[in-house]
Amino acid sequence: MHNENTKEAFRTYIDELIPFVWISLLFFVLSTIAGYAYYTIEPSYALNSLSGLEELAEMLQGLSAFEIMLLIFVNNSVKMFFSILLGFALGIIPFGFLVLNGFILGVFAHYQAVESGTLFVIAGLTPHGIIEIPMLIISSAVGMKIGYVALNTIRSQPADLKGEIIRGIKFYLHWLFPLILLAAIIETFITPVIIYLVAGI
Repeated sequence: MHNENTKEAFRTYIDELIPFVWISLLFFVLSTIAGYAYYTIEPSYALNSLSGLEELAEMLQGLSAFEIMLLIFVNNSVKMFFSILLGFALGIIPFGFLVLNGFILGVFAHYQAVESGTLFVIAGLTPHGIIEIPMLIISSAVGMKIGYVALNTIRSQPADLKGEIIRGIKFYLHWLFPLILLAAIIETFITPVIIYLVAGI
């Protein structure tokens, strides 16, 4: 009975989350297109948005493969966790986090396409990106869902903000957290091999 109740609660949560996932997907795609287009218009200014990636790359220098994997995992998991946790601020932070990452991805993809070719971009982003990007979109959706409940609370409508935050955190720990780890493992140990085999770099 307990297991059935857990499954039903999970299905209910997913049904409630789906509209927010579609919204997150839409804005992620739009922000990625915007970043890609902005590099065409102002490439020098657009590259400033990649400073965070450059800092991360510098941190990775001299580390072992396991340390690289761990750093990538911690970086992504912490950011996505706080994107969810801070959703109570009317969903503004997870929305901003989503749009910023989409924009940066667009700039990065265009820059790498110009420098190394489209094949390099596909080889470098696809292996781990097929997991990491959906996790980014879903975690932002969870945060925005919490933000929606927070808005209802302000409107004095029936809402359980504390319960919604707990639901979001449980969903993150049970489903997103392990997949973020898997994406970090793939990015560290498989993506470089794919880049070498496909792009010869």
